[in-house]
Amino acid sequence: MRYSVSVPATHALGQIEWPDSEVDARIDFAVVDVDHLAGSEDLLQAINSKPGDEVAVFVHGYNTTPSEALYRYAQIGHDFNITSPKVLFSWPSAGLPTGYVYDRDSVLFSRDPFADLLTDISRRTDKEITLMAHSMGAHLTMEVLRQLAITGRRDVLNDLRVVVFLAPDIDPDIFRAQAKAIGKLPDPFVIMTNRGDRALNLSAFLNIGRQKVGDLSRAADVAGLNVTLFDFTALADGTNRDHLVPMTSPLAIAVLRDLVNSDRRGQLDLSAFEIGEDGVIRAKPLKGNGDV
Repeated sequence: MRYSVSVPATHALGQIEWPDSEVDARIDFAVVDVDHLAGSEDLLQAINSKPGDEVAVFVHGYNTTPSEALYRYAQIGHDFNITSPKVLFSWPSAGLPTGYVYDRDSVLFSRDPFADLLTDISRRTDKEITLMAHSMGAHLTMEVLRQLAITGRRDVLNDLRVVVFLAPDIDPDIFRAQAKAIGKLPDPFVIMTNRGDRALNLSAFLNIGRQKVGDLSRAADVAGLNVTLFDFTALADGTNRDHLVPMTSPLAIAVLRDLVNSDRRGQLDLSAFEIGEDGVIRAKPLKGNGDV
């Protein structure tokens, strides 16, 4: 399916204006058009018909319904100023806070179709891929990158222009094993973390206290993997269990907008960040007025 989602003129950066009851496109996010795509051929034709040499793919996280994923990607696309074709890979989350185990199984179920989607985009369009994944969607993405590597689809991996993980819900040891199987990771490979992410803290609790990649804060935690860590802990404001900071904080959005829209030689504005001696890029604490 191809959805056209309108973003209201009153939109606040980082937010989704959900309707209270009746949808009013003047003040709410709203689906204004739906076009049925019969299958992969129609999807690839739609991608190829768009100008430019990139396509942006987003993978949502745990406890996310299809409508929530659609509106979240519409918000990301608008706020990040993504002008290339946008593809949402919506895997079958239970959409429930109690559905964590179900969602973990759904991730495993979704590996083949996601790998096939990336393969089709790589081999049957003339576009490179910007790949963004949130929370448990990052675990699915790493599994798929591993699958592409071990099945001889290195050409697909080479078409990944940039990979961005937003609060990834992955055990660090599993991440390292996945990275080892993948071999050379796409470059740049960026991980957005937050030590105060309460959703990841709960995930760690359910997994006998094991820390997750999304709350790492030391370069040593990913040493040798050629990834860049952004620590957004200072930007947390307590909303959404601090699990959506990279997609809702104006400062984080500004950095990600630059990252997604820059070419490989692009320079990011890091004036609001401190680059530690360990190489981790950390957001400076916000002042009372929201400035740094």
